[in-house]
Amino acid sequence: MQFRKTKLKNHRSLRGVAVLLCLLFLLMPYLTTPVYADESEPKVVRVGYYENEVFQEGASEGAVKTGYAYEYYRKLSEYTGWKYEYVYGSFGDLYDKLLSGEIDLLAGLAWREERAEIIGYPDAIMGNESYYLVKHDAQKDITPDPATLNGKKIGVLDSAMVGVLNQYLEEHKVQAEVVTFKDHEDLFSSFDSKKLDVFVAESDGAYGREHSEVLCAFGASSYYLCVNKKRPDLLQQLNEAQTLLAAEEPNYLNSLSSKYYSLSVTARAFSAAEREWMENHDRLTVGYLENYLPYSDTDENGNVTGLVQDIIPEIMKELGISNISVSYKGYKKYDDMIADVTSGTVDVAFPVGGGLYYSEESGIYQSNAVVSAPTEIVFKGDYSEDMVAHFAVNENNRMQYYYIRANYPDAKITYYPSIDKCLEAVLSGDVGCTTLNGLRANDILKNTKYKTLSLRQTMQNDDRGFGIKIGNDGLLKLLNRGLNVVGSDYAQNMSYRYTGGLYSYGFLDMIREHLALFSTILGVIGALVIMLLIRDARRTRKEAAVKERARQELEEKNRELAESKEALSNALIAAEHANRAKTVFLNNMSHDIRTPMNAIVGFTALAGSHIDNKEQVQDYLGKIAVSSQHLLSLINDVLDMSRIESGKVTIDSADTHLPDVIHDLRTIIQSSVSSKQLELFIDTQDVVHEDIITDKLRLNQVLLNILSNAIKFTPSGGTISFRVIEKPSGSSEYANFEFRIKDNGIGMSEEFRSTIFEAFTRE
Repeated sequence: MQFRKTKLKNHRSLRGVAVLLCLLFLLMPYLTTPVYADESEPKVVRVGYYENEVFQEGASEGAVKTGYAYEYYRKLSEYTGWKYEYVYGSFGDLYDKLLSGEIDLLAGLAWREERAEIIGYPDAIMGNESYYLVKHDAQKDITPDPATLNGKKIGVLDSAMVGVLNQYLEEHKVQAEVVTFKDHEDLFSSFDSKKLDVFVAESDGAYGREHSEVLCAFGASSYYLCVNKKRPDLLQQLNEAQTLLAAEEPNYLNSLSSKYYSLSVTARAFSAAEREWMENHDRLTVGYLENYLPYSDTDENGNVTGLVQDIIPEIMKELGISNISVSYKGYKKYDDMIADVTSGTVDVAFPVGGGLYYSEESGIYQSNAVVSAPTEIVFKGDYSEDMVAHFAVNENNRMQYYYIRANYPDAKITYYPSIDKCLEAVLSGDVGCTTLNGLRANDILKNTKYKTLSLRQTMQNDDRGFGIKIGNDGLLKLLNRGLNVVGSDYAQNMSYRYTGGLYSYGFLDMIREHLALFSTILGVIGALVIMLLIRDARRTRKEAAVKERARQELEEKNRELAESKEALSNALIAAEHANRAKTVFLNNMSHDIRTPMNAIVGFTALAGSHIDNKEQVQDYLGKIAVSSQHLLSLINDVLDMSRIESGKVTIDSADTHLPDVIHDLRTIIQSSVSSKQLELFIDTQDVVHEDIITDKLRLNQVLLNILSNAIKFTPSGGTISFRVIEKPSGSSEYANFEFRIKDNGIGMSEEFRSTIFEAFTRE
């Protein structure tokens, strides 16, 4: 992009800077605070890096590094500026190097009083883990009863777990052979080759192993990132970094654990109850609710469609279950579906909702959420609190009733046979409002008959999950395990494939949208028919002497008719062009408005939760002001009807400080980035001219749209980089800027790239 540079007035700014530099040079001998030349360079810290599945991987030169600990190192670097030098080896060797000072940091150490004298422990823990006993699933003589471990060979990493295991065996008077290993690779290899009967696994320390089963948890401990005793400077920086991290991202450790826990052995090793259910079943019958896309429906061919047809097979695939077939049964009424679950006609129902209380009342377990989305209040006109005093409820969808009863217990409810009838009741004013699930609302209201209805997002999310009969805990645990392994993003992303089925644009919709135009056309045609009938009647009464004059009049009328048709055609083309321009403009604006609106909602919620912290609230209010200013600019565009009708965008150039633009962009998207635990890197080091002349609003719109898409399609824990590069321009008045936005999300196919500049295309 090319922008005009702002000019310095009378070179006063340059002269002022020169004078200031001269004064600083003269005063330097008198400054009392020493400045070291190497402080600008990153401090190199030697990290002991050992191979441990899930916890940290890639323990060799040039190998790609991943895992809980590795990601934690990178996060600390954001606060300390440390540059890491990785030293590889086994856990035992690296521990010795920590004591001798050959490395500075080593992760995964439990606190021991005797260790506290020889290594440095920080104030805060790095994480928590539980210890589990894991056996071969085919070994039926070993059960959760500790007595069945007598005479068995148990493998354990040579670490703090040895002491916890020995204490457990002593307490239960178990005589077993405990074999210690210096690294995880040898431990897992021995178990997989059946040299061990049982091995000890940490809750977040090993990938799922085939044909394994968790027996029980026998202990737990916290672990630390420890420092060489001779490096108190590093220990102080580590304490400061952990304190700041806890203050700024209090849920970071939980989210990091959730990210990697789904890959661990305890997440993928089936419990006894799950294995019992699988051994006794070769078929899973799934009941689903019809007319409830994107979750579930029956298509025109009588087949199941929606998210339900994707999520169940995906769970089976991820859990490695291939001997259980899946069948589906559709229901028009939610109550009938739940009744068949409790009677055993179907094994599982989807979707179910309403929370734990109503699930218990219905006689079912409710699984973990497959998808969680906010509920939208649908109303007509200007919103007021009186509207939520009277709701229209679909009598076939009990989940809607449960939500209203839980959140609006005093509201009046009127039942209707479908959600369409509920919306029509809102249109007619028979009720104040109704509700729509957040994944369905926007697409349903695209239908033109609902164009006068509006949405108001509530603060409560409404979970949709599986329903299983109370007592069938094996299937419940199996499905919850599958949801954990598949991850929350899978269902959210797959649901967008089916939202298009909620919006249909037919001939009647076209007539409603262009009623005035169709009326005009019919009127003109009717008038022409009447004129022709009158002309024919007059011609029959005229004598042959006036036939020539009649012929001339007919020609004149035909000419007028042709002109009228041409004018009518031009009017139709102009009307359609104006309508398309409005649609494109408003669709673009609705997309643009969503990003700052999300930021405002997010920071408002944060301000509310920190109301007693004046500085924190002021910071959030400042961020809300930035997003609000951008939103106001977008709204002013929407109010400019002449611009909407023409479909054209005017460029309003003005002096702009480029760093302010980048700062405002970060502020607007920060809440979305944080909510998905994304890493956002912004690099503006190549920018020379920070003051430019451009249309700040249009620049914001372009960059926000791309950044919003990057956030939307990058999975939790992903990375987004935003780099601004100033290119040589060859001009003293203009500068060329290149904006690069890169993410590690799902990307796009080669075929789709040819259509990315078409409006509202989606792969």
